Amino acid sequence: DCGPTMRLLPSSSAPISELLLMVPAAGGHQVFWIEPLTGKIHRQEALPATASRLASLLPLMPRRHAEPPADGGVQPFLLIDDKRQVYTLPSGSESAQKLVKDSEDRLFHYEVDDASQSVQGFSVKKNGLTRLWNIELGEPVVASAAPEHREYPHVPVYIKGDSTILYKYINTNLLAVATEESGGASNATSLNLYILDSVTGHVLHQSHVPGGAKPVHLVSCDNFVVMHYQNPKRTRFEITVVELFQAKADDGPWDIIFGGGQSKNQTKSAHHLESPIPLQQTYIFPAGVTAMATTATLKGITPRSIIMALTTEHIFRVGKEMLNPRRPYIATGADAALGGKDNKLPAQFAPTKEEFVPPYAPMLPVKAIDTLTHTHSVGQVRGMISSPSGLESTSLVFCYGLDLFFTPVQSAKAYDVLSPGFNYLVLYLSVGIVVVLWAVTSYFASRKALQERWK
Repeated sequence: DCGPTMRLLPSSSAPISELLLMVPAAGGHQVFWIEPLTGKIHRQEALPATASRLASLLPLMPRRHAEPPADGGVQPFLLIDDKRQVYTLPSGSESAQKLVKDSEDRLFHYEVDDASQSVQGFSVKKNGLTRLWNIELGEPVVASAAPEHREYPHVPVYIKGDSTILYKYINTNLLAVATEESGGASNATSLNLYILDSVTGHVLHQSHVPGGAKPVHLVSCDNFVVMHYQNPKRTRFEITVVELFQAKADDGPWDIIFGGGQSKNQTKSAHHLESPIPLQQTYIFPAGVTAMATTATLKGITPRSIIMALTTEHIFRVGKEMLNPRRPYIATGADAALGGKDNKLPAQFAPTKEEFVPPYAPMLPVKAIDTLTHTHSVGQVRGMISSPSGLESTSLVFCYGLDLFFTPVQSAKAYDVLSPGFNYLVLYLSVGIVVVLWAVTSYFASRKALQERWK
């Protein structure tokens, strides 16, 4: 990267983090480890002269590490440049070198190469990168995205209305890549969406979108991928959502409580993960998008929302429950005569009567109550950042570009906060009456017990 680079190490979810700042200088890049709250510089050093432009940063400490690292509190990390050279920082740190040696079998790196129209995966070694796989797409890459908020907890299952469980396909190594192909007499374009495992290079899902074209925006989180794109043939914008589930059947609550006799070790290799079951739906959206992000909470309990910066200069929120590929189709006309078999969901994923899942509707409306900016205009938004707050119900969203906009977002309202109109007087009186009744009944009970003993 030619400009300054900032990154929290090991992650924004860690109790103890440091701000890593890389600044280009005359003699090369300078690296600063900074205390985020006070701005104090813990350490400063220059990158080796052979280091080229930054390609990737890999923290060496666990993402939720709570203990201060060695070397005077400086967080170690690996730097990979565009020449695929690997550098361990801070330089000369024995503990950092030991961490690299202990983690060599768990460090991986991927590159989405627009020039060669390919995606490549590497294993990270102390002396460089070793290529593991290569996928030649043969089409221009228009967008790519990795799962957001991987460092925070998540809910690994979805509970249906009849208390049965759907197991989400949670893989932090997911990579979504969108390509555009053109051809034919009409020079019509179409999009291809690939969902890959960035460690093994396996294509978990591939989808062809006829008529799709740039601009394309991708966002991924947990087990879903959302893609917004233009459809010039039909003169509209569309949103495609893909959600991945495990093929595992529900074994009941006892299997979850007692683990079904399985080993307590929950670590799995990416090479032994089963292929997921994808569910996909497409919606018509009435506006263009310049940036997208997802909300984040501390425990991942609150339902996700997709935040979009619209070309109408508004910030819009759409709940994940609306972008749900499990929304049932209501067959009409010719589809009803045929039984609607083409759009029918597998029985395992079909919503139950007790579960409130709205029927599928092709149009996704932009409601005024879901417009976060209200009457304000926020123009030319280039990106968005979301972060948890101290409340599980609330996520903090910051939009940046020509204008700056910050707002708290509550996807399921403030369910963990008392409303401003809460009657505290009745609460205090109720507690006071309970305390008085407890004291009176305790007195009479002890007096009666004393009298019984004297008889």
